[in-house]
Amino acid sequence: MAAVISLGNRGDATACLPLVHCALNHSTDIVLALEITNALKRLPIGPKRDEAISLLKTHPAQAVRQAADRIPTSH
Repeated sequence: MAAVISLGNRGDATACLPLVHCALNHSTDIVLALEITNALKRLPIGPKRDEAISLLKTHPAQAVRQAADRIPTSH
């Protein structure tokens, strides 16, 4: 969890896809996935974040999909 928070705070867009893959690979950990949505909000808006948000919208948990829907995108 601390690593997810740290990656979000760094503001490095290259963390977008690894974060989402973590959420999808550990799909039963809803708290972790919701923290990943919070981290994505802190990362720069752009194509990498847009792609990550799009992938996160396929998460099996409705709460995570809804949180992903609320993250602003570049389009």
